[in-house]
Amino acid sequence: MEKPTILLSAGSGKFGSGELLFLDYLLSSGEKWFNPLIIFPSDGPLVTAYEKAGLETIIIPGLDYLTDSHEIWRQPLAWVYNLSSFMRVRRLIRKRNVRLVVSLSFINWTGALSARQEGIPHIWMIREVLSGEKTHLKFFWGKWLATRLANDLSVRVLLESSEVVKMFSHKRMRDKAMFLPPAINAEKFLRLLAGPPAPTYTSGEPVVGIFINDYDEKRIRLVLEAVGQALKKISADKGFMARAAIYFPGIERNKIDLLWSKLQLLVTDLNSGSELSSFLGDFSDFLSFPSSWKKLSVAIFIPGFDPLNRLLLEAGLSAIPTLVEAGAASELVIPGKTGFVFSAGNYQEIIAGLINVFSQEGLASSIGLEARKHIIQNYSLEDWRKHWEKIVEESLIGN
Repeated sequence: MEKPTILLSAGSGKFGSGELLFLDYLLSSGEKWFNPLIIFPSDGPLVTAYEKAGLETIIIPGLDYLTDSHEIWRQPLAWVYNLSSFMRVRRLIRKRNVRLVVSLSFINWTGALSARQEGIPHIWMIREVLSGEKTHLKFFWGKWLATRLANDLSVRVLLESSEVVKMFSHKRMRDKAMFLPPAINAEKFLRLLAGPPAPTYTSGEPVVGIFINDYDEKRIRLVLEAVGQALKKISADKGFMARAAIYFPGIERNKIDLLWSKLQLLVTDLNSGSELSSFLGDFSDFLSFPSSWKKLSVAIFIPGFDPLNRLLLEAGLSAIPTLVEAGAASELVIPGKTGFVFSAGNYQEIIAGLINVFSQEGLASSIGLEARKHIIQNYSLEDWRKHWEKIVEESLIGN
């Protein structure tokens, strides 16, 4: 019997927690009962990772359907621009006899719209949060309409966190919505963690990794100022220089460069005069060399469009203490036991968290080991696979 073809629609070619989860799944042991075909709206490290794995990928250029409030004016333009992408995906569905479309991100609607037009089932995996006071993701017609459209365009909506579940709590949406937390192939990751370091790796003082999926200058400035205050106190008390490295997973290079030109004086002061290049980290190292986690002593997560669930899982398996801003990703943490959670927008709480980790003997090691145990026990790829494949099979049978 011929295998059905399932089209996977990624949200970005640069970074995505759902896209990395699916790569884990597709590379897990055992032959898949379907043929995966992955489309990306742009090129980037994720596309390279899928291609290296021998998976069929196609780049169909597209713009984000959801943006932050500063760029919400771009959304009507994106719908017009994406019309050609929509037509290409429809042709691809017919040409390859696609039986099911799975959207891996809420910021890309092309797969969902194409599936509806071609009359085939669609599943939406949503991790992005539109609700909450601190959200940085908006839909120009409002959250209610965005969730209603997502519900109407799908046979199933898989939600990664309770924060996202709240978006689909309306009575008419409950039948299709299902909570399915993220997962990771722990065995594979731990094997890669023991591998060779990235070429850019340098040993030395403890490094605090700051992962920010945002380009809001004010927000980033507050984070860096808090980290700077903490590191100066730690360095003075402990007698060593605790450096910081900042990473921008999923953010376009031109936006990072613009930010850095504005923050250069602050960054230089934070690193006590060290070169700027030693502070700005290359996030691609973590995609190509998971062993890069070993150079970090602590990891701080500031979510934006993506809640950074995947990176939090990797940090936990790497036995690294984490400080996470309250939100979707913080649900993966047991506060005080496997990491620390600070109030959304209250970056001064980072200071106490960092000082706590560095000042208490054995605390970092204890928290790191508890985090690894927690991730292995509760976020198994095998458990996720059973739920996901059952949902897909039901969707295909019901069509």
